[in-house]
Amino acid sequence: MKKIIKINKVYGDELHTRQIIERLKSSLNSEDDYLLDMRGVQRVSRSAADELYNLTHTSKRVEIINLEPYVEKMLSAVVLGRFLPRHYEQSDVPIINCATIDQAATQLSYTPAL
Repeated sequence: MKKIIKINKVYGDELHTRQIIERLKSSLNSEDDYLLDMRGVQRVSRSAADELYNLTHTSKRVEIINLEPYVEKMLSAVVLGRFLPRHYEQSDVPIINCATIDQAATQLSYTPAL
């Protein structure tokens, strides 16, 4: 039988950090099966969503149920970010290598054209 953890009751309605999910992970017994009931969790940061993904995909014993719309969208964004190829626009901005902080400061200083 799967154990149900009501995330809203234990961690609140907003999951902002990876540490929250790491704390959750450390509380799970590797011998048991779990359902993470996300009902009532209204917000999740991208980093927390990423850790949730890691938790559910590295352990076949953990599933997520009852996702609120925003949380479902964030988890979907994490999945897409992992599997879609990254596309970078080419840029004509030159790369400047600086050996010292003073050189970097000189490069970053702005002098308006007169």
